[in-house]
Amino acid sequence: MNKLMTAVLLLALAPAAYPQKAAPKKAPAAKTKPAVTVSTAAPAAREADRSAEVLAKLKAWDDKLESLSADFTQEVNFREAGLKQRVEGSLRYVKPNLLRIEHVKPARQIVVTDKSLIWIYKPEDKQAVRTGWEDWRRTQDQNFSGILDFGDYASLTAKNNAAVSGGKDGKPWKVVFTPKSGAAYRLTLTLSPEDYFPTGAELLVDDTLITTELKSVERNGKIDEAVFRFSPPKGVEVLEFKKQ
Repeated sequence: MNKLMTAVLLLALAPAAYPQKAAPKKAPAAKTKPAVTVSTAAPAAREADRSAEVLAKLKAWDDKLESLSADFTQEVNFREAGLKQRVEGSLRYVKPNLLRIEHVKPARQIVVTDKSLIWIYKPEDKQAVRTGWEDWRRTQDQNFSGILDFGDYASLTAKNNAAVSGGKDGKPWKVVFTPKSGAAYRLTLTLSPEDYFPTGAELLVDDTLITTELKSVERNGKIDEAVFRFSPPKGVEVLEFKKQ
């Protein structure tokens, strides 16, 4: 993680005042403190140090994370079309690559991946899609919601510019990530003021705004790895997509 550069502190002092013989009564004016130009670099340096500290603590808990269970709500706002969709579900994660996401509303969907292959199963449609993880990620930029990056926030901070705010009077920290290169997006993480855990994420891609909130979070609890294995139920059509 690259630390932000601190600014150089500059201090400008005005020349001392000289007493005038023609007006001795004005001599006390010589006691006036030299004019000082207050530097804005010091607050900038403190801001840079604070940002570096928050990003370091975000990475620190991420390094210690072994497993995660949580419920989530997610709102997808297609602003240009004036449409909104609300999704509710749960996720389970075991480091480094086991992830299971279940949607319960508005329709059931199960996503299981080891970050090599991914299964997407929709019970009501009686269909399951099987494809490579990276192939799927390249076609699903709008679903880069922040909840898929547990265990890899170091890479997230390395590939993006980061701006930190908040954290005062017990309020959550806000970290805004924007890409150093590539497609434009804005990812905002809301971090707990106590332990810097991201309780929410807001992603803006083009005119689509995706807001995710985590709750009932359990970290480093025991998770049966059997939940990360998926076999299509009998009668389910399997659609397999391969890289062209």
